[in-house]
Formats: sequence, structure tokens, C-alpha cells
Amino acid sequence: MNNISKGYEDISVEVIDYNQDIAKHAWNCYRMTWKHLQNKQYDENDNDVKECLTNIIKMRALPMPREQAIMTFRINNISRVCLAQITRQRKAAFNVESQMPRPIQHNVILPLNIATNKKFNERARKLIEDSQALYDDLIKDGIPPQDARYLTMHGQTTSLVYVVDVNTFISSFGFRCENNLSDEINLVYRLCKNAILHRVAEDNGKGLIDNLTYLFYTLIIGPADASGANKHVGQNYDKVFGNSFKRYPDANEEITEITKNCDYDFTKSAWYLELQRIAKNCPELLFENEMEMIKQWQK
Repeated sequence: MNNISKGYEDISVEVIDYNQDIAKHAWNCYRMTWKHLQNKQYDENDNDVKECLTNIIKMRALPMPREQAIMTFRINNISRVCLAQITRQRKAAFNVESQMPRPIQHNVILPLNIATNKKFNERARKLIEDSQALYDDLIKDGIPPQDARYLTMHGQTTSLVYVVDVNTFISSFGFRCENNLSDEINLVYRLCKNAILHRVAEDNGKGLIDNLTYLFYTLIIGPADASGANKHVGQNYDKVFGNSFKRYPDANEEITEITKNCDYDFTKSAWYLELQRIAKNCPELLFENEMEMIKQWQK
């Protein structure tokens, strides 16, 4: 890896593991509700079992199995900026690469809007290179890494393990994937969604999980999208951009007013450029109507 990443190009996500018998587990919990079902064994082809899973997936019954469907992701090469955001998650567990016991491997994310800015790119790169050189000099002089790390950039990359249940993941997805609100973490959540859906499809094809477990993850996580997307409206009230990205029309007059008087021009943001790069290189990460939104910008 280079010492500087041009935007979010080096970020990746993989699934370490997940609850591969969640459908059976869900049935074993659910059946205790009903006396006549308590001794009925799990069978993915049984109509009672299918009905049970359908009701849990649709939040009609017993949310507990959704909370016990644990997924473990390895997230590679995010910035410490993004790390501070993702670890705000209240119901999740994390283990992050340490900067204390050993010297770091230099790499800093330079936002794409700055990396492509002729006015500021050179200055930004010099700042990063000077910071990295100072860090190296401190280490050579015997300053422990735990102290030298204070002189690194906030954009310094790190990797982590993210352990989260399906319900928590879905509940945070709406804000994390709001284009007017989130950028780097927006990509991370999209990559997590894509990774788990690809993994369960692959495992189902190999016979490692049954069809009901495949459907459990697919039907819950598959529809995950930004807040307001199910109603085809933009409902971001934050004043940085309002609803400037305009994937969908404003949900109400208050958002229209916020958007008119928002603090910044969204076309100068890194995420504006990153979405166009995603559309070109990884269109499978886009949500409904985002390709149309991007084409509309380019007119």
C-alpha cells in the first residue's frame, strides 16, 4: 500500500463468520411460545417452521432471534475519522489494530476532493509526508510508539473487527447510508451489506447453510437502505447539505428550507466524487435511483 490513499480506494470488508444455523435457533426459541409446538423438531420444509421464520423476518413475532443473528466483519484500511464514527455503535463489539506496541505502517486517506484539487493537493501531501517523517524520526530516537502516535494524522488508516447483530446493523444503516450525512462510513456499511449477502448466497450454494437461514439474512439485510428511501423521500435535517444530493425529493417544506440555506455545496464534497467513482467501478454498491441521481448531476 502507498503512504497515501487517494480517497477510499483501499477500503475493503470481508465476513469472518456469522450464525449459520440462525433459522434452527429461531425455531427452537419460537416454538416455546406454543404448547403444541414445543416438541416439534426443526425442519426447513415444515410449514410451521416456515411461518415462524416469516413472522420473525417481518417483525411480527419474537424479535430475539434477530438480535442473536451475529455477524463478524473485518474492515480494512479505514481512517481514524471513520473509526471514531463506527465505534459510536451502542450495541456492537470491536477490536481495533493497536498503534501502541509497534510502529505503525504509514498510510493516510486523502479525501478525493482534496486529492484532485490543484490548489490544495500538494500542500496536503506535504503535510502528510512531514507528519510521517516526524513520526519515523521519533521512533528512531527511541520515543515509544504509544507517544509518537499523537503526531499522526487523523486520516491514518487502521483495520478492525466489527461484531454486530442483524437488528442493530439494520437500525443504524438508515443514517449511515444517508448521502447528505455520511461519506466514508457510508461506503463501509454498503461494503458490509454486500459482503454478507454475497457470503450467505455462496454458502447456500455450497450447502453450508439451509434455505431458511439464507432467506433470513437476505430478506432482512437485502432491503437495507437510507432513511426515507422506502417512501422515496429525502428526510435529512442536518444543515451541512440538507437534501442537496437529491436522490429523492424533499420530504417536507422544512427540509426544502434547510437545503436552500445549507452550510456547504455538496458538489465540493469528497462523497460527491466517491459516488461517481462507485458508479463507474462498483455499481453493485449503489441503491435504487442513485445511478439516475448521478447522471442528473452530470448533465
